[in-house]
Amino acid sequence: MPSTTMSVNRLELLKFMNSGDLGANGHHTGMTGLIGEPLAVGLILHHLRRTNPDAALISTKVTTGAKKGPRLDAWIHDGVTLYQTEIKMWGGNAIGGLRLSPGRTRTELHALGTRQWHSRIWDETTLSFRADTIKKVLTPMQRPAGFEGDKYRVEPLLCLWWLVHPDDTDTSWTTVPLPQGSPFDQVHVFSLTRYLMSLQEDVLHLELPLLQQRFAWLDRIFPDPPAP
Repeated sequence: MPSTTMSVNRLELLKFMNSGDLGANGHHTGMTGLIGEPLAVGLILHHLRRTNPDAALISTKVTTGAKKGPRLDAWIHDGVTLYQTEIKMWGGNAIGGLRLSPGRTRTELHALGTRQWHSRIWDETTLSFRADTIKKVLTPMQRPAGFEGDKYRVEPLLCLWWLVHPDDTDTSWTTVPLPQGSPFDQVHVFSLTRYLMSLQEDVLHLELPLLQQRFAWLDRIFPDPPAP
């Protein structure tokens, strides 16, 4: 999978996605359409490689094998588990998003994330996701080439920009058990906002799949860069 390593300003990224900065108004949808999924994959890999340097993106084609039906965004392998991954770049600056103004305390952030989890993500009655757009991550997908054998354990991963927390957790990566009869025993939920807030570095060096090719197309479409 073609990728390039790029430097990412952690605080500016959080500001653009979450803080309610007026300069970001009207740009969220367009920017996330261009960079959202590569950025999310880069952050997932950054997290996984802290414990497994061999974690890798396998494919961005994730289907049931049928011409119609649900599609996910990425296959990611951490050396043990193969994650069928759905990415939602619902930022705080998007319409209906949860804006996070600077200066929030850890307690306030945890309360906001827990409220978001219950009101927008997880249904405690059915023990499943509320919206079909994210519930599809629980549909078993056709494994990528080379990973067909039973030795590769497949588990679903939902990657959200939003700050979300089940009640008893305060981490960016949460594993939630699923009821008996589900296609999977558990589902993983990764909050990009929570992860970025937990880091100390001002600049991250992320492997971003497909982004270089997208930028190359921009250079071809707009060969004369605007004057500074």
